[in-house]
Amino acid sequence: MEKKDHPFKNSQAMPLSLRAFFAVMTFVFKVLDKVSRPLAGRLALRLFMIPPKHRMPAREVATSESADVRFYTIHDKEIAVRSWGEGPVILLSHGWGGRSTQLFSFVQPLVDAGYRVVGCNLPAHGESSGKNTNMLEASLILSEVVKKEVKMGEGLKAIIGHSFGSGTALLTVHRYQIKPEKLVLISCFADIHWVTRTFGDVFEMSDQVVSAMEQTAYKQLDNAYGKAWHWDDLSPTLNIQKVSQETLLIHDKEDHEVPYEHATQLHDAALNSELLSTTGYGHRKILMNQKVVDATVGFVSQ
Repeated sequence: MEKKDHPFKNSQAMPLSLRAFFAVMTFVFKVLDKVSRPLAGRLALRLFMIPPKHRMPAREVATSESADVRFYTIHDKEIAVRSWGEGPVILLSHGWGGRSTQLFSFVQPLVDAGYRVVGCNLPAHGESSGKNTNMLEASLILSEVVKKEVKMGEGLKAIIGHSFGSGTALLTVHRYQIKPEKLVLISCFADIHWVTRTFGDVFEMSDQVVSAMEQTAYKQLDNAYGKAWHWDDLSPTLNIQKVSQETLLIHDKEDHEVPYEHATQLHDAALNSELLSTTGYGHRKILMNQKVVDATVGFVSQ
């Protein structure tokens, strides 16, 4: 990824305080790379698992306030769950640093089509508790929300994910044998190692420090979520080969956060997928594109 396209390297969009933070941490990692790579790995993993905090924009407020809200205690975290409508369940899986109402454009059309839409805020997101999280915890949370929210005879019609939430949706389906009828994966990354390398680029980490971060994760999270794991297990390209559900991949050709080639890699690897491409909506505005919303409702309703 070119620096000009890197989501954290666009200085015009970055406040001075954030630029200063990245500059200081870049210096710290350069020093630790020479002094103690294990320490660098621990610090890197801590930063890697802390999502950014964003205030809910005005466009999401009405959808948020119209929801039924519950809190569940899952894996020692208080998880906020919202739902709208009645019928077969469609689960929303939000992106890193986001919240379920980021997919607000899908809610009313899906409710009007006869579905109950359920969205949870992952740990350290929105009103849910916690200061950090990761794909392993997020997939466990989603699987438990499904068990609590999908009633007998209701069925899980689909999971709709965005970005990190798309990768987490795939991991949930494979790792916990959750069985939605369909999957919609919007702006999904293909390879977990691409994610860790891209994160490393933010702070100009060496490959050795990124590797130390990955090794630290094995030590800290080895038995944390009930099943053994490997970094490769988190890669959507591998997981999409293991799920049989009909899958709609949606990606913008001008996405500068997760480049479009990730979608083509996933489409090539999938057992049963369609690919819908857009142009000009990037990584986030794609969620408010009417063509995307209509295609999603049509796909899950087929």
